[in-house]
Parts: sequence; structure tokens; C-alpha cells
Amino acid sequence: MDDFSGLSVLDLKIMRALQENGRLSNAELAKLVGISSTSCWNHTQRLFKIGAILNIRASINPKMVQRETVVLVGVVLDRSTPESFSAFEVAAQGLNQVLECYLVAGEVDYFLKVRIKDLAAFNRFHSEKLIALPGVRQVRTFFVLNEIKSDGVLLF
Repeated sequence: MDDFSGLSVLDLKIMRALQENGRLSNAELAKLVGISSTSCWNHTQRLFKIGAILNIRASINPKMVQRETVVLVGVVLDRSTPESFSAFEVAAQGLNQVLECYLVAGEVDYFLKVRIKDLAAFNRFHSEKLIALPGVRQVRTFFVLNEIKSDGVLLF
């Protein structure tokens, strides 16, 4: 049996329902999980407070905001020190085009998921922003040809 760190079966039901549809009203959510609206509100607020639910937000169609192109970028830093990692991470967090940034083990130090308008926009981003990030020695780019699954949810 999985350890869910003190989460009740009801908590998990609420989390699953909101992950599937974050637009549910409290009344709809309460009905769906089988409790009163007041109890549902209290449970949901507790889940936010303890950090079990991080946020609720809309999924935006990238085509509608001219961010159709996805590029996965492997970054190798010139040094492997806490200071160089920290400087890179702070700078990467400031780039709006970077949706995700992961410190990884392997041939690169970081993987970035970048969403951008097109190849020309990526070329500008690469030359003006990416290679200017602190400590960058090498950048490896992988252009996504087709998004097979990009809206994954946590199953529990």
C-alpha cells in the first residue's frame, strides 16, 4: 500500500477530481466526492495549506499565444560547483520561454523545456539568452516533432 503522508481517502478523491477538472465549483466537487459543501471547502483549503495541492490553473493552447514550437535543451556547465549551479538556476528561472528546468545526472547538467514561436525565434533565444546564461559551456537542442503526451497527470 502506498504511503500518502497522512492524506485520507477523501483527500485523494478531492485531489483526483480537481486534477481532472480544476473548474469544478466547491458545490460540484462536494457532490462528486460525497460530502457537504462546508466539509469539502475545509478539506480543500487544508490540502492547499499543507502543500498537497500546489495550484489550480488553466491549460493554454500554445497555438493561440504563438508558442507552438517545443525544444528540449540539454545544458552542460563549465563547472560543477554549488555556486555555478545556483547562478544558472536563478538565471533560468527568469526566462519566460523556459517552462521547466531539471538538474539531471548524465551527459548534461540540466534539461530545459522551452516553448517558443518558431525556429527563427529559437535561434534568437539561443544566441541572445541561452548561451549567455551563467556558466554555460555547451547547449544541445532537440526540436520536438510531435507532442504525443504533454498534459500528464499524477496517478495515485
